[in-house]
Amino acid sequence: MFKKNSASVHENQDKKTIGFVKTVGWASRAVSVAANTIIIGYLMIFCTDTLKMPATLVGSLILLSKLFDGVTDFVASFIVDNTKTKWGKGRPYEWCIVGVWLCTLALFYTPVSWSLTIKAIWVFFMYTMVFSIFTTLLLACQTPYMIRAFDNDNEKIAKVGIYGGLLTMIGGIVVSVSFPIMMAKLATSPEGWKSLLLIYALPLLVIGLGRFFIIKEDPFLDAASGYEKVAFKDVLVMLKRNKFTWATAGMAGFYNIVIGMNAATYYFTYIVGDIGLYSTIQFIGILALPVTLLFPMLMKKYSVSQMIAGGAVVSAVGYLLYFFAGKNIPLLLLGAFISGVGQFPFVSLQANLSVQMADYNEYIGLARLDSSVGLLGGAFAKIGGGLGSALLGILLGIAGYSGSTSVQSETSLIMIRLLFSIIPMIGMLLMAYSVTKFFKLDQQQVVIEEALTLKRKAYQVNE
Repeated sequence: MFKKNSASVHENQDKKTIGFVKTVGWASRAVSVAANTIIIGYLMIFCTDTLKMPATLVGSLILLSKLFDGVTDFVASFIVDNTKTKWGKGRPYEWCIVGVWLCTLALFYTPVSWSLTIKAIWVFFMYTMVFSIFTTLLLACQTPYMIRAFDNDNEKIAKVGIYGGLLTMIGGIVVSVSFPIMMAKLATSPEGWKSLLLIYALPLLVIGLGRFFIIKEDPFLDAASGYEKVAFKDVLVMLKRNKFTWATAGMAGFYNIVIGMNAATYYFTYIVGDIGLYSTIQFIGILALPVTLLFPMLMKKYSVSQMIAGGAVVSAVGYLLYFFAGKNIPLLLLGAFISGVGQFPFVSLQANLSVQMADYNEYIGLARLDSSVGLLGGAFAKIGGGLGSALLGILLGIAGYSGSTSVQSETSLIMIRLLFSIIPMIGMLLMAYSVTKFFKLDQQQVVIEEALTLKRKAYQVNE
């Protein structure tokens, strides 16, 4: 069994600062994954307008892949919870970022000359590899890695979530702003798409490996909590006894339905009339950064779940403004600012909810299952993303959208507006309702933390 000097444990627990290098290191992979998500969001318009695939078919392929993706979350979480290497529990899986980017390149390198059937099979397979295999393992290793890198300290994890989230947001803004501009210049042909993807994929792949090389895991938590091999029945018991894991399903599912739709490319192409202006809207995220610096202060007054739920309601207001904006850029900018600020608590603090659930598992006598506590959230996030993409494709198809013409019917334009505003607004409100289920866990948090602190102090004395 691993032993750790108790003096060093107290020293680490007392030290609440994280350090700039460690914060940047932790954010590096998150930046890479966020950028990949943004770029994959353009897959629909690439398939419909460049590969000339029917929107309904593409949406259905993505939905089918996401349903499979939800199954692989269970397997990935189980694998990570049973991982024990010299590198740690979650850290080895950081290399999956290489697979994410290679398969993304393969997606956008789909030959136009292939038949529709071959295109459909290729898109389905590569999309599944990106999300069902590589991204799934990255998400499954996130919480165990974070807990062991930051001493299972909720305050440290919140800080790295907020400040790392700021860096991730900045990286995401850079990609969100620059990609539509570069897309307008380069993505006018299949070869242009290839050049565009190479410009982003290669440097972002290198950036994505930063976390592995900079951040190490501390195995003390496994020793103190009594590491044992996890059986599948342990996961089933957790799903039965830890009801809070089910709340993550609704929270992550509804959020990713909203993100998965990504109707902005269609909105700015056909409603605003200039896809290049989409970068202007994305750039507004920079103005949201000073607001997010207030979050550490707000956390002294509100719990993580309260901030996420409140943020979702705020974001819903931003989406509502989109419906009335039309081509009005100032109103679109205001909506983007409000919706962006509202989503930041979820993006930066959701890991804290996973830590709370893992602590609750240990408190009620279960295995911690640091990865598996998030399996329902991860599974429904993938399914939600697939449903969002499927809704985009299916509803556009029902409305009569055609990628072969530059002029769309009035029905298609109305549908694009709804997919950009009202439907996401409803999704954010449903997400807020799901998060309220964590309020009961907040009420027990002090008692849980005190009990686990006493348990670990007893372990130090015995060792």
